[in-house]
Amino acid sequence: MSSLILPKQKFFISNWTKETELVVLGISSIGGFFLRLYVIQFHPFVNFDGVYYINYFRDVHWQSVFHPGYPLSIELVRLFISDGVFAAQIVSAVFGALLPIPLYYVGRHYLNSWMAFMMVMIAVMNPLMVRFSALTMSEAQFIFFQLCAFLFYLKRNPIALGISSGLAYLTRPEALAFVGVFLLYDGIKQRAWKFVSLVCVSFILCAIPYIVYVGVSSGEWTLSPKTMNIRVWEQDWRSNVAGEASNTPEQTVAMRAESSIKNYPERFIAYIDLLLVFGGIPLFILAVIGMARYRNILLAGIVMFLFLPLFGLLTIDRFVVPYIPFLAIFAMLTLDYFRKDLVKLLGIAIVILGYISTTWYALSPEEGTEEFCRAGVAMKSLTHHGDIFLDRKPYTAFYAGGRYEFIPNDPLDSIIAYAKRIRAKYLVISARVVRVFRPQLAGLLYEDSTVQRYNLRTVYLDGLETGYGVRVVGIAY
Repeated sequence: MSSLILPKQKFFISNWTKETELVVLGISSIGGFFLRLYVIQFHPFVNFDGVYYINYFRDVHWQSVFHPGYPLSIELVRLFISDGVFAAQIVSAVFGALLPIPLYYVGRHYLNSWMAFMMVMIAVMNPLMVRFSALTMSEAQFIFFQLCAFLFYLKRNPIALGISSGLAYLTRPEALAFVGVFLLYDGIKQRAWKFVSLVCVSFILCAIPYIVYVGVSSGEWTLSPKTMNIRVWEQDWRSNVAGEASNTPEQTVAMRAESSIKNYPERFIAYIDLLLVFGGIPLFILAVIGMARYRNILLAGIVMFLFLPLFGLLTIDRFVVPYIPFLAIFAMLTLDYFRKDLVKLLGIAIVILGYISTTWYALSPEEGTEEFCRAGVAMKSLTHHGDIFLDRKPYTAFYAGGRYEFIPNDPLDSIIAYAKRIRAKYLVISARVVRVFRPQLAGLLYEDSTVQRYNLRTVYLDGLETGYGVRVVGIAY
């Protein structure tokens, strides 16, 4: 096996042997996996989307609009690990640890071995990337299959490209953006119709069972039920909370389109700001220069970023995670322009310093969930499968083993009437939600007399004196 130590004068410009590449990538992946295992301990509870992923194949009521790729991986791991939350985290950790392999070989198409490896380290050691490959979220799996698709495109392997793109699509619908660019580019510009046909066939074979299932079960033929995220979502959170009332008029397609276009500039700037914070200003600047200088097919990995602000979603950090590997590649292409090794090394150090201040974030648990999770754990012995928890967050229902329904922003009398109409068994009221989103529930949270007046009974109560208390009341029929 070739030595990992390259000659000093060739340290930056020589290419490694295949054996050296395998050893370096193997060490990187194993080290990355243990790093993520370490980070997992700081995230003991499930994340919001995680409750749907983990229950996806266990209860149809939890499927919502999510795609089945990540839940399927979770189920495979649950053959060996019974804890659904930990199983989901292990899936994320494994895919996060495997990211260096496809990312390195994609980078190797444009860079020498050393620069490609440094690009990998810049991307996979980014605190935001580390965080989301230790959570019950689908980002790590999606990015892995996305990078595999890019690698197979560069290798001109249409069947592998179609399958990896299909697996990425089954994980997250954003895959349609980059595979669409591949097909358009090769079909229109390259006239590579055989290549395009093979990609389409292999992609469809992966995707069609899910598309048929969605069509049959919902009666609506669509590539993704997540199109519901194209909705009116105002920048002022108070307007959004007001829109949570049960009598809010249904949003028309015209209303959604108008809102998306109107809010596009502000949302786009907000996403740029997130990249500047979590990717770092040096990485972002070098990447933009690289995109301008080296206009190649890797830009397909950035296309979805241009459409992202059209979706009526909160501009939160997780939505920019898939773009960090591509920023790293373009940034290293910029640094590779310089001939002096010292300049390259200095640039790499500056890029790392640009995001090093966010290291704490990789270890920070999700805020505002702990009291809900504890309540769910305490309720588990009382809950039967199918018991409906009316709540604004799904955590208590998830840990209790019940079903979740959203509390409408209606007057208290209407909320109680709605709970009885849907046959909800429990109503969850928390200080965190009462303070901001449902002040009309304050009486139920803090006053036993109000609970009794509505013929309810307290089945769980904890932490009122802390300001983050939770009361769960049972509903009588």
